[in-house]
Amino acid sequence: MNAAVDAWAPKVGETRACAAFAVAARTRRYRRQQAEGRAAPRPSRASGCPRLLAAWRIPDSERERIVSLLCEPRFCDLAPAQIYHRLLDDGVYVCSIRQMYRLLNEKGLVRDRRRGHKRTAGYTAPQVHATRPNMAWSWDISRLAGPEARVYFFLYLIIDVYSRKIVGWTIDTTESDKIARRLINTTAKREGINADTLVLHSDRGAQMTSLTVADLLERLGVTRSLSRPRVSNDNPYSEAAFKTVKYRPDYPKRFENIAAARAWMRTFTAWYNTDHYHSGIGYHHPADVHDGTATSTMTKRQTVLDAAYHAHPDRFRNNPPAAPALPAEAWINKPTKQTT
Repeated sequence: MNAAVDAWAPKVGETRACAAFAVAARTRRYRRQQAEGRAAPRPSRASGCPRLLAAWRIPDSERERIVSLLCEPRFCDLAPAQIYHRLLDDGVYVCSIRQMYRLLNEKGLVRDRRRGHKRTAGYTAPQVHATRPNMAWSWDISRLAGPEARVYFFLYLIIDVYSRKIVGWTIDTTESDKIARRLINTTAKREGINADTLVLHSDRGAQMTSLTVADLLERLGVTRSLSRPRVSNDNPYSEAAFKTVKYRPDYPKRFENIAAARAWMRTFTAWYNTDHYHSGIGYHHPADVHDGTATSTMTKRQTVLDAAYHAHPDRFRNNPPAAPALPAEAWINKPTKQTT
């Protein structure tokens, strides 16, 4: 390889020739100087090379003495940098600040000592399961742009997890637990919710975790389920519903007033519940699934597909066509083998 570099160096230069043949130019020059007797001797530990002396280790007895010194009562509330300079003012040097940290870390003594500061326990992923309507609801609050910058209206939305139907909503000018309480109470009465039959899931917003809402749910016999902090995937049904709201072609850039926002949402809810074909429920209308009439629709669809198959079986190479079935269940964080 060196011969190739020697052959090309006069033509393209030594640096480019070394780069072309993956040869370190500095190593090549050093070896050439070694061969010519011009290379300086390599440093040894005896010569006092700083790089080699860095491997030196404080003896164990000395390390224990330093740790005991750092743990003295007069230093219990001081950081190593404070201790280091205080000792210097007393005419004492034991080791560097960084070495103090290393020694304390070996003993597990480097940690936050503030009062009440402790690592909070990890949150368990919530699991919500529904096999019929009005078994689990999901609710959330989203901002709608008002007539000018930094002016918002707030959409409170409750959606049934199984049927995907919007069972309750309201729009107001503020985020308030009292508004949420009124909406949940009205929706529960309209849907005829019995005690201990419903799970209400939400994120951990201030309105969702307020005592006002908690008291209402306890009075209604509704179980509360909360997402993990900063995990939006724990509330997927509400997040998807808000995306559907704001991705509608006629969704305005801004609402002129709260009356306009409520009128638009009223039209949207009617479309979403009775005209929208939802992919998550076999392309049925949420209102039909919620009311239990989607089964007859699925039967009619299958009748049409069976007739098409019998008329032209050659057009279906594999199996007869089948209408999408209604979901048997709906989950938030469905358990897997790992989570089980």
